[in-house]
Amino acid sequence: MNRRGDIPVTILVIGVLFICGLALFSFYNSSIKVRNSFVGIKLMEDMSSQIEQTLFEGQNPAGLYLEKKITKIIPKLSFNWKEEIIVFSVEYKFTP
Repeated sequence: MNRRGDIPVTILVIGVLFICGLALFSFYNSSIKVRNSFVGIKLMEDMSSQIEQTLFEGQNPAGLYLEKKITKIIPKLSFNWKEEIIVFSVEYKFTP
């Protein structure tokens, strides 16, 4: 066995695995950002349909409120790493 050749090959393999892991993490992170960037459009469509339905039924509420929450993992000293945050919210107030 050639011990001098084993060390550079081992470092090369570890480096390649690290680069591949970094690339996978980058793709995963960007897919989450793209998925969350269109949340507001869907929420606005839902709000618009609720407004139309409310007006069609003849109801007169004070307002409508919709929000989109996601659960984010935030490392902390406690065991509860999951935290729910509001990504986007819409509020519509009816005028008399």
